Amino acid sequence: MHGYKELATFAHVTRRHFGLSFVFGFVLALAGAQLASSTAARGPHDDFHDAVARAAALSTLADPGARPFHLKLTAKDTRIQNSEYNAEIEVWWAAPDKWRRAVKSTAFTQIAIQNGTRYYESNSADYLPYWLDELIQSSINPIPVAALASVSADKDQRGCASWEVVHGSGDEVFSSYALMCFNADGTARQIFAAPIGLQLAAYQPFGDKLIARQLSVSPGGGSEITATVTKLESLGKQSSRSLFDAPRDTGLASRVRFVSVPESALTPRDSPARTALTWPSSYTFPLDGVIAVGIQIDRDGNVREFPSAISKNQRINARVVEQVKGWKFKPYVADGSPVEVVTTLLVPFQMKYEPLGANGKEFPPISFGGHIKQYRALSDLRAEGGQPFHLRASFTLSGGQTGTYEESWQSREDWTRHVELAGIVLQETRTSGNTVPKFYGDSRQRADMQGVMSAMQDHLPESRTFQEGDWGNSAVSETNVYPNKTADSTEPVLIRAARGNVDANNHPTSGQAYWFDSDGRLRATFTEGATVVYSNFAPWNLKQVPRRIELFTRSAPTAVLTVDSIEAP
Repeated sequence: MHGYKELATFAHVTRRHFGLSFVFGFVLALAGAQLASSTAARGPHDDFHDAVARAAALSTLADPGARPFHLKLTAKDTRIQNSEYNAEIEVWWAAPDKWRRAVKSTAFTQIAIQNGTRYYESNSADYLPYWLDELIQSSINPIPVAALASVSADKDQRGCASWEVVHGSGDEVFSSYALMCFNADGTARQIFAAPIGLQLAAYQPFGDKLIARQLSVSPGGGSEITATVTKLESLGKQSSRSLFDAPRDTGLASRVRFVSVPESALTPRDSPARTALTWPSSYTFPLDGVIAVGIQIDRDGNVREFPSAISKNQRINARVVEQVKGWKFKPYVADGSPVEVVTTLLVPFQMKYEPLGANGKEFPPISFGGHIKQYRALSDLRAEGGQPFHLRASFTLSGGQTGTYEESWQSREDWTRHVELAGIVLQETRTSGNTVPKFYGDSRQRADMQGVMSAMQDHLPESRTFQEGDWGNSAVSETNVYPNKTADSTEPVLIRAARGNVDANNHPTSGQAYWFDSDGRLRATFTEGATVVYSNFAPWNLKQVPRRIELFTRSAPTAVLTVDSIEAP
């Protein structure tokens, strides 16, 4: 925490103590925890921290010794025009301990004055909305230098820096990322490191400073609030001294303000008792874990705002938000007075697996990642550590032309694939991580030949790009693998892991889809509009290998391949 002397200045303490953050369109934090990174700690004067310090020096209005100013902003919801977010903020600032603030909004109005050790505050309501506090603080001091001091981040060519953040503990751990971006002149463009979610734009000079004339924050619920600076001028010595006269001293400690604390610092209220959490059945994974829910709590201990929630299974985030809305805590006391709180709750969840279309039939709770692992062990000739092989196949295109496919595979970084059709040749060779394509003949056949070569690969997602919660699981009949067949009402026997859209017959039309049977075999794939169906499995070298492979482009049959032989080289 900042010391009491710093608390007495204009800037509130809250925003300078944000915790762990997540970039998922918007960011989420485990409030009150220290920002962290999985990378090695870097020195205090590296590129990122130098950029942060420069942005702060350029854009902070309320520095000690800075030019006195008069600032006015108007705010409104620019996305869904929710009038709840209409506001005016006006600040007269002479020094860190000599300023006046007027706030007018639908939900909250305020007059606050500090003059030395004397502090006065008058509010129309007991709760200062967090989005309004964000705009108040960001308008004069937008860069949280102290909170970013321990971050280890790397800048990229776009002028952005990101850092990994770990949520949870023990077996319930998942990572996310925070982000800060800079303009070419050194000013900040956006800060997504919750509870800050701030965008800055339309910079203009003010003395030796560059000040953002537009500030945007996202309170949740689809709204985006943009505050526009309508006036920024020097305060001048002619300002009336009475401007900073406090009618009485209400005490600095009792002011409406946020503090950021960990969940462990809060105590649930005894009454009313919390109802037990309930969870739906799920067709996405994981089925258990924790959800990090960012909340704001008023001075009576009531949960007032829910700006963000994240977990490994994004589909259930809204469910937990609905259930914690009624949670109540004992008031949190700081400096002898109740304060508003920003924090993050870690809520455990546990669900039953029920794929879409199961119709009461039970399936083993195997995630998409689990299916991939089974397939790699059971059928994938090209899995890491696989045995070298030489494969020959023949194919027939939909127009009747016939050709051959041949593959020599030594490892994932050393192989050759060769397609031949009526004297036309397409070949790809990979050596030491480099792939070299070659093509000889009529280019009009190249797309068909490329499709044949592609059909021999499974196109399963790589682990580095894989997020289990992105994939929905459906129980479907065996005929569902064929895009040219109508819906079949027979008992579901396959699991389809997919993301994207489907048509009226439940066939994928966009995204990716993968079908698995109860033995763990990959039965079909859908990627980039092409469907590949695998059948006639036969053993080779302890693997179950499909000997018939059918290729469809959209719903049209394109080619049929037959694996004629597989042998050790």
